[in-house]
Amino acid sequence: MVSVVIPAFNEVDTIAGVIASARQHPRVEEVIVVDDGSGDATTQVAEAAGARVIRLDRNAGKTAALDAGVRSAKADILLFLDADVTGHTQQTLSQIMQPVIEGRFEMNVGLRARSTLMLNRALRYFPIIGGDRALTRRLWEAIPANGVDGFEIEIVLNYTSKQFEKGMGFELVYGTSHRIKEKKYGVALGAARRAGMIGAILSISFRLYILGWIIPRAVRVKERLTTLVRASANGKGSA
Repeated sequence: MVSVVIPAFNEVDTIAGVIASARQHPRVEEVIVVDDGSGDATTQVAEAAGARVIRLDRNAGKTAALDAGVRSAKADILLFLDADVTGHTQQTLSQIMQPVIEGRFEMNVGLRARSTLMLNRALRYFPIIGGDRALTRRLWEAIPANGVDGFEIEIVLNYTSKQFEKGMGFELVYGTSHRIKEKKYGVALGAARRAGMIGAILSISFRLYILGWIIPRAVRVKERLTTLVRASANGKGSA
C-alpha cells in the first residue's frame, strides 16, 4: 500500500480536490496533509476532505513539511503530491506509482505534459522538477538530515535516487493543471516566490553536480546509502 503526503501552504482553493483524487485510488492507504503554517483554512478543508492533517506552527518550507509527513506515514511506498496540481485520476496516479510499486525505479516523477510535442521532448534535457513523485521510504531516509531546505529537496531526491541501482524515471501526465504562483499570490509576490524557487534549484544543482556533495555529514550519508543499497541487493531492504 501507499502513503500519500501533501505539503500545503495556503492552498484552501485546491487542497480538497487533490485529497479526493488520492483517496479514490485503491492502492492508497492514507492521505496525510502537512499544513506548513498556513494562514487560511487549509487545515479545516483538508480534514473535511478526509485527510489526516499535521499542522506546523510556522512556515518551515517544503523539505521540512515532507519530512514531517513521512515520519508519520505508515507505508514504505510514498507518493508526494503538490497541493496546487489538480485533475489527477486513478490512471494518472497509477502512472506515477506503479513503476515504484513494481520495483522498476527507486523514484518515479510525474511531469505535467505540455501542449506541444517539442516542449515534452525538451523536458528530457532539463532537471526533473515537480512535486508529484512516488518513491521508496529508504530513498527518503538516505537524504541527509541537514543541509537541504525548501524546494532543494526535489533536486536532492533526483541526485540521491541515481545512487541506487534502480535509479529514477519520469512519466508525462496528461489532464492535470497547475495553479501558478502569480495567480495564487498576485503578479509581484508570485514572481518573487518563483524566482526564489528557481534560485534554490540552481543553487543546489550547482552544489551537487558541479562542486560535489558539499553539505555536513556527507561521508556518513554516503556510508548509510551504501549500506541501504547492499541490504536491498541481498533482499533485506524494504520495498
